[in-house]
Amino acid sequence: MVKWGVISTGTISKAFCDSIRYSQGGELAAVASRSSKNLKHFSDKYGVLTYDSYEALLKDTSIDAIYIGTPHNSHFDLSLKTLRSGKHLLCEKPMTMNSTEAMILLNESRRLDLFFMEAFMYRCHPLTHKMLEIVKQEFSNQEILIESSFGFTADVDEKHRLKNPELGGGSILDIGCYPMSMVRLIAGNLFGNSFSDPSSISASGELSSNNIDLSATAELEFSPKIKASIKSAINEEYENSLRISSGDKQIFVKEPWHCGQFQGQKAKIKILEDNQEKTIEVTDEVGLFTREIDEASSCIKAGKIESSFMPHADSLSNSIWLDKWLLELHVSYPANSINTSSLKNSVFLESSKDLKSIKIPELKKEISPIVFGCDNQINEVHAFAMFDYYYSKGGRVFDTAYIYNHGLSDKYLGDWINSRDLKDVVVLGKGAHTPDCLPDKIKPQIEESLSRGNIDKLDIYCLHRDNLDVPVTEFIDALNECKNDGLIDMLGASNWELERFKLANDYAEDQEKESFKVLSNNFSLARMIEPVWPGCFSCDESYLKYLKDNNIHLFPWSSQARGFFVNQVEFAANEHFANPTDEEEKRVWHDELNLARRNRAIELAKEKSCQPIQIALSYVVNLEISAYPLVGPRNFFELDSCIEATNIDLSPQELRYLEKGD
Repeated sequence: MVKWGVISTGTISKAFCDSIRYSQGGELAAVASRSSKNLKHFSDKYGVLTYDSYEALLKDTSIDAIYIGTPHNSHFDLSLKTLRSGKHLLCEKPMTMNSTEAMILLNESRRLDLFFMEAFMYRCHPLTHKMLEIVKQEFSNQEILIESSFGFTADVDEKHRLKNPELGGGSILDIGCYPMSMVRLIAGNLFGNSFSDPSSISASGELSSNNIDLSATAELEFSPKIKASIKSAINEEYENSLRISSGDKQIFVKEPWHCGQFQGQKAKIKILEDNQEKTIEVTDEVGLFTREIDEASSCIKAGKIESSFMPHADSLSNSIWLDKWLLELHVSYPANSINTSSLKNSVFLESSKDLKSIKIPELKKEISPIVFGCDNQINEVHAFAMFDYYYSKGGRVFDTAYIYNHGLSDKYLGDWINSRDLKDVVVLGKGAHTPDCLPDKIKPQIEESLSRGNIDKLDIYCLHRDNLDVPVTEFIDALNECKNDGLIDMLGASNWELERFKLANDYAEDQEKESFKVLSNNFSLARMIEPVWPGCFSCDESYLKYLKDNNIHLFPWSSQARGFFVNQVEFAANEHFANPTDEEEKRVWHDELNLARRNRAIELAKEKSCQPIQIALSYVVNLEISAYPLVGPRNFFELDSCIEATNIDLSPQELRYLEKGD
């Protein structure tokens, strides 16, 4: 039997303790609370060990797993402590206050090989499984609308957890997470996957005086055929139901979250068509909580880190879409501001430095095999977490630009560097993007970027674009002035054609000025047929030869061809979110040569037990040139994938096979 400890003595924890008595795989061993009165009640009723601190429970080596039933705002800190104490975890929904916290916890579960599940009880119940089976039978390849609601009236003051932003109040986090989770589950089922994410969301709602959502609605589109409408409220009673409809056919489930828990364990699925009603009754003798406890206990005993009923990728994606829903309504919490977040200080432990340190002669600081692109961070909390994680892995080079995220990328990066008091970070900045690709724009933009981030200088600076109407001499002169003023160290160019790049360096050398030592053009195993964006250029063989012969460093962008090398057959099972749109793939990458190279990358990935997208990145790293690809991971899993790719060795024969097929 799995020995369970419970953190919290609230209503939901009481239900857990009542239900575990009937579990076939778990038993209650201890309860922790900061309330001595509640502890005595639990001790008297359940006859188990009690602890007056959560830390004491986590130190109990006899406990295998922990259930957390505290308010939302404490889930992240307690979950992180639980996992780092070596215990498996079942955490009440929502697992965290935002998707960044969720990403960190799921990464810890994976890193420590410990089970973690977000406690959406309905996912483990036969009613849900039967409903999915019927939906698949009745609605495959049809246009459908999924409607789901969860609402009740909470007559409480604004200090209560349901209305208190400090405690994660509001309808979306407390109960809106159920309809969001449900419609994503159903859409995924119809696509043949465990879940699916919407392509768009629009929302409205009513906010309280302290800016939390009392009620909220969201319209979601998964595909032209699958749409959903969800709503939640803590100030209004709703039908609390699930309805899937297509034409005059409907499937209806009352209170799908409770699964008949309050109706003698009997639930009903109604199928309505042509004024006819068919009822399918699902009777469960086990119970809603007990089902969940048994599933978690079974997974733990089997050595699994996740349940197929509520997989990690689903929990993370659900959290991302809850973030989007809240953002649509302009709801924010203290946990989403870096100064009041649990992530104000780094939560990452010292790592084994998975990324190698590399010395190049032009810089006093060491650099890394891959460069972290600062253009995919959704907010400051997400940015700090991503930067911390990359740094903990040995990453030291960050790519930002004057135009990235309307200047927020410069600010996020600079604020992070200063808050961590880091001296060994290399900042690659870019500026003078079209239409401001002019010599007199360079210095003011550099100074503004430095001011945004409150840093003294850029270690590497690249012109973001070229302007053929400007002589290269004027660009070199302007850049040398910035270097002489101490604003930048190394000079570079991004998206420059070879002849212009050569002319600029020839002029610099002739005038004994600083020349370009960095190029940041596109380069990948997949050759860019048309520019991804106007004014972009790639490197061909003659360009690579020039760089090698002249000891110039390549910092290529889109070395993974913006997800072109993600194996589409396995896409649903992997965690790469950055795949190109159909339009972009066909326009930019889709030709006979690239498709053949992608197929060879897929084959080689099978041999090396990795992903094709990792082979694509490894190809660039393994070439005999000084190349340091820019990557733009949105989560830890994508970043780990990139880091692993830098440690894949490809022989000259394998490089040739990828390029030419022989």
